[in-house]
Amino acid sequence: MAAHEKFHFKTLAELKQKLEDLGLTLPMDENFSQLFKPLETPKFNLPNRFVVHPMEGFDADHTGAPQALSFRRYQRYAAGGAGLIWFEATAVVEEARSNPHQFYLHQGNVKVYQKLVEQTLQVAKSEIQQRPLLLVQLTHSGRYSKPYFKPRPIIAHHSAVLDPRHNLPADYPLITDDELDALQDIYVEAAGLAFEAGFDGIDLKSCHRYLVSELLASFTRENSRYGGSFENRTRFLLETLAKIHKRFPDKIISTRLNVFDAISYPYGFGVSPEDYHLPDLREPIELIRQLKALGVPLINITIGNPYFNPHFGRPFDFPIKNANLPAEHPLEGIVRFTEITRTIQQTFPDLPVIGTGYSWLRQFLPYIAAGILKTGGAQLIGQGRGMFAYPDSIKDLKEKGEMNPRKVCVTCSACTQIMRDGKNTGCVVRDSQIYGPSYRAARQFAKDELLQEAQRCRDCLYPTCQDGCPAHVNIPGFIKAFAEGNISLAYKHLAESNLLPEICAYICPADVQCEGGCVEKIFCGTSVRIRDIQRMVSDEARVQGLTRIHFPDKLTGRKVAVIGAGSAGLTCAASLLQRGHSVTIFDARAFPGGIVRSLLPEKRISYQNVDSEIQALFQDIPPTHLAWRLGFRLTETSNLDTIATDFDAVFLGLGLSEGIRMFEDNPQNVIDALEFLEKMKAGDKYRVPDQVAVIGGGNTAMDAAVVAKNAGARDVYLIYRRSFAELPAWPNERDEALNLGVHFLILSQPVGYVADENQKVNAIRLGRTTLGEPDASGRRRPVLIPGTESELPVQLVIEAIGQRTPANLGKILPGIKINRNGLVETIDDSRTTNRPGVFAGGDIINGGATAVQAVADGLRAADEIHEYIMRQ
Repeated sequence: MAAHEKFHFKTLAELKQKLEDLGLTLPMDENFSQLFKPLETPKFNLPNRFVVHPMEGFDADHTGAPQALSFRRYQRYAAGGAGLIWFEATAVVEEARSNPHQFYLHQGNVKVYQKLVEQTLQVAKSEIQQRPLLLVQLTHSGRYSKPYFKPRPIIAHHSAVLDPRHNLPADYPLITDDELDALQDIYVEAAGLAFEAGFDGIDLKSCHRYLVSELLASFTRENSRYGGSFENRTRFLLETLAKIHKRFPDKIISTRLNVFDAISYPYGFGVSPEDYHLPDLREPIELIRQLKALGVPLINITIGNPYFNPHFGRPFDFPIKNANLPAEHPLEGIVRFTEITRTIQQTFPDLPVIGTGYSWLRQFLPYIAAGILKTGGAQLIGQGRGMFAYPDSIKDLKEKGEMNPRKVCVTCSACTQIMRDGKNTGCVVRDSQIYGPSYRAARQFAKDELLQEAQRCRDCLYPTCQDGCPAHVNIPGFIKAFAEGNISLAYKHLAESNLLPEICAYICPADVQCEGGCVEKIFCGTSVRIRDIQRMVSDEARVQGLTRIHFPDKLTGRKVAVIGAGSAGLTCAASLLQRGHSVTIFDARAFPGGIVRSLLPEKRISYQNVDSEIQALFQDIPPTHLAWRLGFRLTETSNLDTIATDFDAVFLGLGLSEGIRMFEDNPQNVIDALEFLEKMKAGDKYRVPDQVAVIGGGNTAMDAAVVAKNAGARDVYLIYRRSFAELPAWPNERDEALNLGVHFLILSQPVGYVADENQKVNAIRLGRTTLGEPDASGRRRPVLIPGTESELPVQLVIEAIGQRTPANLGKILPGIKINRNGLVETIDDSRTTNRPGVFAGGDIINGGATAVQAVADGLRAADEIHEYIMRQ
């Protein structure tokens, strides 16, 4: 074998010379006309010899329905001119998805697929005046099933080669024969839905070590109708296709088939028992013979396993992160693949075989493709990665006689990397505007990247990062444990000081708290990515079941009421439950999570993010000891007195529920930021107009401005009466708004609104300000400059100048001392109020801070409550 080498050929002569130097041969022909010769068969006709391979974009919604990027991808393929478009792997059951955003066809979304087919054909007809054949690949991901972001392998046999890579124990269960019998019928129903959607045919995916491919190699599956003998191992594929063909005799049935796994025997199909690097095609050829007899009119050949030995089927310049380069030249892999395909095609000369594995050849692909067709090495030419990068390559070749070297796939493996990291995938290099940000975002939270990041932690004796955390989390402790692969210990360090670390990792201003104090920022300019590591640790711990709190065997018999199910209340409740007290949680909303769940934009934290951590935290607590009174609102009649009589102690974790308004009388379309954000997150049909004004300079103002901009507003004006330097918003929040194009109108003060004849706002009156002496906040006081008023046309005003407690707070909390800022007053530096047995924390005592500060308040209050009630 020759050493691996990157593609560096500018001329065809250079490529030929390299082949000669390596002692290799690839057929070549400069007559490309045969690539555009129609293929006519008794079952189907194709306008040319090009095939788009099934390349997954992982851009379906949670139901498995194609979304905007999916439609875009197939419309680009259609406009590019391929004769056959082989639609990507589409799961037949939810648990069979290899990614939460993989296509999944079912009765509930078949009309979306129908629309996808229709629009693909419409584009082909209008752009290139041809009708491509459309097949869809039906799949079960088997050992690579990952329907909910975490692996949930479904395996057909145990493999000494692959099981260790998935950390599967020897007693990990196999899919049963009964389950496989039932799965056959599921495939038949899925095929029916595919035909209902308008596809011309289906592919029962049998490659790349997904479930059906694994069955073909199930030599060691004992006492099973689906393992051991050749007849048993091929049973599922043959019987299922036979059922589909019988029910839909006029439709095309096919398979993308692994004919050479390149995995050692007895765990690989199509391999030499003596040397798995060598193919043994006797069984694959016999299987294809039976498929042909069954009515399969074409076959798509592939080899290798993209997860284990990707260079066999996809020679590349660069592997995915932390993978090794293969010990062979990419041209050796291409020659091997083409010869395997040639053997199949020449064994079945009247069965169209699709060749593949050509992307590394880049702009010289047409020469080899033409040579393969001319010499009978295949009848059709498939492109996978190449079509991600260059969907109009066929059109360019037909019209210009060549492929553009600046548009071809560069075999960088980034499309694979982005998929492994759990994001939508496409060509990161050639389609960078779409997939560049996704790639970078995926890498940001990739475990291998974060493990390297954790190595930067200096494990300081007196950590300044910890000083910046309101909860004083043992940051070096959890980062060191994560770096050592100990998720359990890492989470234990987190949970000692923060029972909601996952939520905090999504929303806390780490750049001004923990990361702002990291000494690495001094040395390197960037801090250790503490928040990202915390997010990964919390997520993995939750999936492993490590985040649930445990109710002790010995109970105290004490009962505590927690009013407010935000960060402070939930933390306080969890800490009290761990000590054996019973807790009842009251909240005005119909769900726990407070403003974090209801108001913070979906882009920052989703409902699912919040719900997952809360549900996991409390899932082991019996209802006899944890009661939820959701939808309960404190009033002047149902006040603190009515609750306190039934409990040994009460914690007040109410938030700031009302926005401060600029003026008493407002026209229509002047809305408080809290109301606006809640409506937008809930998906209410709230039309955002072209011109929007946001008044304020804090984080809520930035959230409102960003949400309005992302919702389609052409111009969003952020109006702030002080200078840029005085903006109280966190730097990252401020910069996001700036980068989106929000207009910052600083040193500007609203003095009134202008309404139209329908009493709807159509302008805001602004005056210019200058800065005077500092006020009580420590910032320079804005001074309105007389005679500087002007009108700014807007159709929506969002007021984000602050939040407050209800005006009747003293009446709904009788006996509680309220300070001059309208907040609950606590004694000295404690969380104890002036009313015995009542404690408070979070926004209601500090006027609004961070979630992690609320968590710290909740934990501290729980300590004080426990001490109080155990003394009674």
